[in-house]
Amino acid sequence: MKEELLKKSREAALAAVQIFNNPNVTFKSETYVVLMIIAWTYLLHAYCRGKKVDYRYFTQGEKRKHYDRTKNGAFKHWELERCLNDKQCPLEREVGQNLRFLIGLRHEIEHQMTTRIDDLFSARFQACCINYHDAVVSLFGEEYGIAKHLAVSLQFSSLSQEQVDTLEQQAGLPRHIKQYIEGFDGALAPDEFASTKFAYRVIFVPKTTKCDQLLREFRR
Repeated sequence: MKEELLKKSREAALAAVQIFNNPNVTFKSETYVVLMIIAWTYLLHAYCRGKKVDYRYFTQGEKRKHYDRTKNGAFKHWELERCLNDKQCPLEREVGQNLRFLIGLRHEIEHQMTTRIDDLFSARFQACCINYHDAVVSLFGEEYGIAKHLAVSLQFSSLSQEQVDTLEQQAGLPRHIKQYIEGFDGALAPDEFASTKFAYRVIFVPKTTKCDQLLREFRR
């Protein structure tokens, strides 16, 4: 069962990246979020099984547990947020905050169409992907990593510092998404917000070389 959970977890993570990188798909962010939440949920379920943690919902009776079940009789297993809240969760705080952001984002987008959010969340999606690889390798071994199966990493457009600073103000950004970002980010500690495990921010700063200076002098 643990191996099956790991297999499905990795497949969900790989599918999320492949779909995001597909130039013919316009429903990128929404699909990425859903699949990565599934990937992380199965990953933590596999961890719980290995540690013999009962990740089914139940109420404790006097003599035995009474398990919650679906209307068709299946056990109700923990969702991702419940896994993150468990005291035995092995993930770092910043990794958990990245996932909590994605969970909240899923709630905002699952029942209504969204637009123009792919670039806005690219740094957080990249962090989620890297965090997943690091976690599965750390918990289960190098053979379970996903990096070797990816021809390329998440393909995100390059953004200048000015674009990063003003991205949340772009026209067409849904109001409920903007409010969600402001509320979530405002509640983070400064070190959590700045962590690359929460958002993988890579900004290229142009560097003036001696050749550039000579060229400018020549043009005068």
